[in-house]
Amino acid sequence: MIKKYFKYTITAAILATTIQATPTFASPDTSVTQGQIDNTQEQIDTFETRVQQLDDRISVAMEKSEKLNDQIKTQQGKIVETEADIEEAKKSLDAHKEVYSERLKSIQAEGKQSIVTYAELLLSSNNLSEFFTRFTAISNIMESDTALLNGLNEKEQALKDAEEKLRTEYNQLKKSQNELASEQKNIQANKVEIEKELAVAKTTLQNQQNQLAQQKAQEEARRQAQLAQQRLAQQAQRQSVVKKSTKTTKSFDLSNESTSATASSVIAIAERYLGVPYVWGGTTPSGFDCSGLTSYVFRQVGINLPRVSRDQQNFGKRISPSDVQPGDLVFRGSPAYHVGIYIGGGQYIHAPQTGDVVKISTYNPAKFTSAARVLP
Repeated sequence: MIKKYFKYTITAAILATTIQATPTFASPDTSVTQGQIDNTQEQIDTFETRVQQLDDRISVAMEKSEKLNDQIKTQQGKIVETEADIEEAKKSLDAHKEVYSERLKSIQAEGKQSIVTYAELLLSSNNLSEFFTRFTAISNIMESDTALLNGLNEKEQALKDAEEKLRTEYNQLKKSQNELASEQKNIQANKVEIEKELAVAKTTLQNQQNQLAQQKAQEEARRQAQLAQQRLAQQAQRQSVVKKSTKTTKSFDLSNESTSATASSVIAIAERYLGVPYVWGGTTPSGFDCSGLTSYVFRQVGINLPRVSRDQQNFGKRISPSDVQPGDLVFRGSPAYHVGIYIGGGQYIHAPQTGDVVKISTYNPAKFTSAARVLP
């Protein structure tokens, strides 16, 4: 018995010496803590939020750009129509001027002025009644000529003013279009910089997690060696079972979730597009942005959602992010810059951001601003 005890004691001493001699992953000064990892994760969450916000701004800008293009085309059509009207007005004015000019030439060819001719016509009247009749006729002719010429001049001027106004509006639309294009370019440039920072943060997080895992493994090895030494010191006749407690934290209760037939259809449809790439302004299975995915999926079950996330946020019944059921829409931001579909089990499906694909992610209600129930 003493010999056996001595053997176990020697074995434990050798094991402890071996563990202590094994080089550690990092010195105490460079060791990683869970707090540092949490810090890095918060930075990643912040970067991802900013990327999603920029993606949303790009999608909204693209929608505005489409509307501006339509307005510019309409404005160009109005300008063409107005130019045609101006041309017609000029022809009418020129034609009437030509008639009026021929009349004057005819009178002048006889060596008379029009006023003199009209006066002679009046004076040659045989009686007072004929005089007034001729006077009325001559007055009507003169007034008609003057009114017609003035009317044609006014119409031509009005059309020119209208054309000038249309061109001013057209130029303003083009200016807005150029400013919008410049804004999109700046947004994309900012997004590239943030994505670089995001990539660095993800690499840092992975390194920290690996380092912490190795640190924990070494600590566990030391602890096991100490336990083995204690057991051997007690004649190695007792065995201890080390039980690891796994703590599962739930942010909200999912035990009573129930999925309706319609919600099941929505979720099944959405899951068909897992792996589809994120595309700015994408609304088809060839590429989706976040609101493009949700609007496309719900349209398959007869529900027409607004195009962008900020408008979808006000569709249906507003609910708390902690009270969601499968098939509910979940939003980040107010107004929303990102949207997804809650699918149950603490998960949601969404098109996250550029460079990513449609996927299922963990749902934490604390990270969402609001939710909406749109299914009956």
